[in-house]
Amino acid sequence: MDAVVKVLESEGVDTVFGIPGAAILPFYKAMIGSSIRHITVRHEEGGTHAADGYSRATGKIGVATGTSGPAGTNMVTGLYTALADSVPILTITGQVPIDQLDREGFQAVDIAGIVRPVVKKSYLVSQAAQLPWVFREAFRIMRSGRPGPVHIDLPVDVQQELIHYDPEADAPLAVHRDAPNPIAVERALDLLLRAERPLLMPGGGVITAEASDLLVELAELLQIPVLPTLMGWGAIPNDHPLYVGLAGIQTQTRAGNAALLESDLVLAIGARFAERHTGDLEIYRKGRQFIHIDVEPTQLGRMFSPDLGIVADARLALEALLDAARRRVERRVT
Repeated sequence: MDAVVKVLESEGVDTVFGIPGAAILPFYKAMIGSSIRHITVRHEEGGTHAADGYSRATGKIGVATGTSGPAGTNMVTGLYTALADSVPILTITGQVPIDQLDREGFQAVDIAGIVRPVVKKSYLVSQAAQLPWVFREAFRIMRSGRPGPVHIDLPVDVQQELIHYDPEADAPLAVHRDAPNPIAVERALDLLLRAERPLLMPGGGVITAEASDLLVELAELLQIPVLPTLMGWGAIPNDHPLYVGLAGIQTQTRAGNAALLESDLVLAIGARFAERHTGDLEIYRKGRQFIHIDVEPTQLGRMFSPDLGIVADARLALEALLDAARRRVERRVT
């Protein structure tokens, strides 16, 4: 397990939330003397929520640990929260020895199977030699596309095996970010400039991509009001002149709802059109066009078909829109 701790350190993990137990003790032993700080929680669900909050606050991967059986089942709510809100957290559980998995051993619960619907990826590691590479892949998956949680279940006998691992010959895996199609960017800008009452709608994807500065710059350049979703709240300061509030059937403002209903085009970026935001889709869509930009292809068209859909990382998309908008503005001036 020393190899696993080395991987965690190289991926930037400095804090782990959890409760030790017999089936996860080899991992805890490996953390002794490492740079990782352990914070003991009162309940595994609280540990996953703490990891979630830590990830949101720091931008790092939050990590939560627990032993076998009920420790993993206690993590389900926290994992679902992270999945729904696109928060990258890693949960690690201990498990009974491999040969006890199908023999109804004490706390021999199929945690990997139980959590599969609420994570991006779930692993049960049966070969110790795979440990460093499973963890490397887990970090790439958490950071790629739409961020989200990953779970790794570790049988205690697998944790105790010795493997060969050279940390100097290993490093974090590259994360691919999709750039927008240039033609789609120009079409989006055409729609924005033709609209009489356009809105920019940043979702949580803008904050995750650390693109809030670009969003504000685009809004100021084109003088377009900004109506964030609940997860995108904070992408533009509340006291900014172009901030118009929040829209929806919950956590809304009167000004935000009015701005949406009066708009004729909405450019949503890194948002998923959740039902607490949209309310009645017929009312929400009536009289306006929608441009939807998201890093996750399957988000486009999930709630309704946009007039223009663009698959792209939020930061790369905003960079491209800004470049195109600056060129248009310069041509107008000259």
